[in-house]
Amino acid sequence: MPDYIKGLTSVDYWFMGSVGTGLLFFSILLHELAHSMVARRYDIPVKSITLFIFGGVSDIAKEPTDFHQEFKMSIAGPLASFGLGAIFTLFYWLVSNEMSSGNAISHLGLIKGILFYSAIANVMLGAFNLVPAFPLDGGRVLRAGLVRWKKDYHDATKIATTIGVLISYVFMGFGFMILIRGDFVGGLWIVLIGWFLHNGAQSYMSQFEITSALRGVLVGNIMNTKIISVNRDVSADFALKNFFMTSMKSELPVTDEQDHLLGMITLKDILNIPENKRENIRVQDIMIQTGYLAIMQPDMEVEKALIQMVQKRVGKIFVCDKDGKLFGVISKTDIMNIASERQKYLHAIKRTSL
Repeated sequence: MPDYIKGLTSVDYWFMGSVGTGLLFFSILLHELAHSMVARRYDIPVKSITLFIFGGVSDIAKEPTDFHQEFKMSIAGPLASFGLGAIFTLFYWLVSNEMSSGNAISHLGLIKGILFYSAIANVMLGAFNLVPAFPLDGGRVLRAGLVRWKKDYHDATKIATTIGVLISYVFMGFGFMILIRGDFVGGLWIVLIGWFLHNGAQSYMSQFEITSALRGVLVGNIMNTKIISVNRDVSADFALKNFFMTSMKSELPVTDEQDHLLGMITLKDILNIPENKRENIRVQDIMIQTGYLAIMQPDMEVEKALIQMVQKRVGKIFVCDKDGKLFGVISKTDIMNIASERQKYLHAIKRTSL
């Protein structure tokens, strides 16, 4: 802030910095809300918006495959940032005119500095997000254009993410050059941005390859039907000795007499109970309720199962019918093995066709 307005006190600069930071995060929130509003317009659910050190992200339930939708959703954020930049610039111009006319009031210089920073920050935010690199908005805009041109969503994604990785190397190389020239903070920041872009592009492509390979595979086709389940009425001590110690599992489903899924019991929960009290505590008293578990029906797609695992941060999918009767279990390892096999098959087919 001392670079924008000269001659103020330290308290004034701390105030300006705090308000400027608040406005920056508010601007990022509006940027993400713009994405979310367009997504909701196309009936694409938005579960949450997360703000973090490099900006923000909207948790959109599914990827738009129509290039028109993806373009509009992606461009909405940068346009919102440019619009905010224009609004802050307008107010900056009004405050500057007020000061130059001789009608300056106390602390008007502080407001001028905050508005100037907010205008610059929003223009930079919009411009940076238009860099054609995943996971930035520009990468998605690029993919939308490639889909329109090539008519192939998979190839367009591979090209867009590859370009993103190359751009990340440019950022990291430029950052190292600045580091060598003596600007440690600026250089390190640009290197971190490049690293963030590199990881984002690589992670997105890896996830995209897996979900593409799993497309069309049903949960019922890969579930493990050899289920070891614990009855809800047995004691924690009985479950430990007769189920966990014999199966060497870390977590097991809990069912009733008709095999309806009631929850899940973990080895950790049992071991947390003092040994002399395990006999008097029933499994249903300490089990994890079904609301916290990932449960799907046999005719659902494995791709959605993987998404549920990530969202609920669990390692298993319980496969049940509409009445809640447990049919099978799928682990993350099962899904990754199937994805790996299908990827090898698809690559072999593609090489043969070439």
